[in-house]
Amino acid sequence: MRTLRAFVGVPLGEEVVQAAAAWSASLRPRLAAAGASPKWVAPANMHVTLRFLGQVDESQLPPIKETLGAVVARHASFLASLRGLGCFPDPAKPAVLWTGLADGAEPFGRLAADVNKALDGLGFPEEDRPFHAHLTLARLRREGPPVDLTALCAEHAAFDVGSTVVREVVLFESSLRPRGPAYAAVWRGPLHPGGRREG
Repeated sequence: MRTLRAFVGVPLGEEVVQAAAAWSASLRPRLAAAGASPKWVAPANMHVTLRFLGQVDESQLPPIKETLGAVVARHASFLASLRGLGCFPDPAKPAVLWTGLADGAEPFGRLAADVNKALDGLGFPEEDRPFHAHLTLARLRREGPPVDLTALCAEHAAFDVGSTVVREVVLFESSLRPRGPAYAAVWRGPLHPGGRREG
């Protein structure tokens, strides 16, 4: 039986993805000047992760899809806007560079909570940290001298990347390759077009 490395995520509209990619490109000289050597996320791979599942047997896919379908159908599509620059775990010791959700953070949180609760019920290990809706722009390598991006994050705290309508949730397969991961949709579940049905 084949196993696949899988996660549940939300793809974003092409326009906002291209805006995020262009912004990333403009930030590269600043990070280089700060001594950082980040690995930038390709536009095709930009998404908001709801839950990382790890290695999944193919036999697990039918119940995962059925469970996700029931959850996603209860949520309406919504507008999400990307704004600001941040780092995990913090700008003084950055490992991940991201832009956050302004408008749409609450429905994203409700969607993630329902998805995670449902997947917990299938026996997947529970998440060990609270959900924080974000779009990863780059991952910083840990070797080399320490980098502090506090000033850069403060400078771009209010930067408006753009807005998009969240319309679907996707179960992705992640294939690790020398040039970086490649993501392929295993299942897609549309959010319903209007009105709230959560709960």
